[in-house]
Amino acid sequence: MLLFTQFGLFKNSKIVGLPLKLSFDPSSICQLRCPLCPTGQGSSGRTLGKMPFDKFKKLLDEMAPFLYEADLNNWGEPFLNPDLIKMVEYTHKKRIKTSVNTNLNVKLSEKDAENLVKTGLDILYVSMDGITQEIYEKYRKKGNLATVMNNIKLVVRKKNELKSKSPEIVWQFLVGKHNEKQLPVLERTKEELGVNRLVIGMMRSDMGKELFTPDKEKVESMQKWLPENEKLSRYDYKKKQRKLKKKYCHFLWFTSVVNWNGSVSPCCSCYQEKFDFGNAFEQGFKSVWNNEKYIAARDAVAKGKPNGKTVCDNCIRTGFID
Repeated sequence: MLLFTQFGLFKNSKIVGLPLKLSFDPSSICQLRCPLCPTGQGSSGRTLGKMPFDKFKKLLDEMAPFLYEADLNNWGEPFLNPDLIKMVEYTHKKRIKTSVNTNLNVKLSEKDAENLVKTGLDILYVSMDGITQEIYEKYRKKGNLATVMNNIKLVVRKKNELKSKSPEIVWQFLVGKHNEKQLPVLERTKEELGVNRLVIGMMRSDMGKELFTPDKEKVESMQKWLPENEKLSRYDYKKKQRKLKKKYCHFLWFTSVVNWNGSVSPCCSCYQEKFDFGNAFEQGFKSVWNNEKYIAARDAVAKGKPNGKTVCDNCIRTGFID
């Protein structure tokens, strides 16, 4: 209630209370080469590595009394961290709603799938943007569709064997020019795989640059990827802008991102490490949450005026990330 009051009524720059949700990045490394992702592009803006379990555990112990949700994913493939299942299990034991977003291109063993189900993971988001290898690999470059589908079927089978309702398996399908013709048969594939939900998502622009890029430039740079059916796009093609524009950003008051090495980002769209606000492993998250950068960012967003102190100035200029 403190957070909602401070955000809704006062837009306090220094907050009493801690975020309701954190994203932890188990791994900033990814085996795919998705063209609109800075990790897939091999960009050098963020260091690569895997979050050590002992540091994750220490930070979660600090934050668990305040957290409602934890996402175990950000810039890399979470299953490349061998401690991911242990991380999920520990988070669930803290009674925190837990999700993992994955490309699921890491082959799971029978034991892996069984242990994953037993962790109590609430939601497993699987990004799979095609139902044939030819279409799938147009965006998920170096990905293997058969591996993804076999992993899904294996987790579904283990859920049934263990009589478990969790994790809910959500299939995320980002629709673009390359795959929009497959939409009519996705429901049938969903039933065949046994996933719980199918979510049709809209393509984003280059995710490493979107904080800094006006909508017009985003649309012009994405002609290869934007679907021909404009109804399936987040952009108005004639106006060259987003159909829905957020008037405000709530991230600075309710949520935060902790990268594999403890570096804290104000949101999941901040790729370059030089713009981060501090380090939770070195300083403790509570210290970072109300430091000079967080206070300056909240002040700028609340007033709608860039102050030249943080990366958040760019969203004020170009529009808040939706």
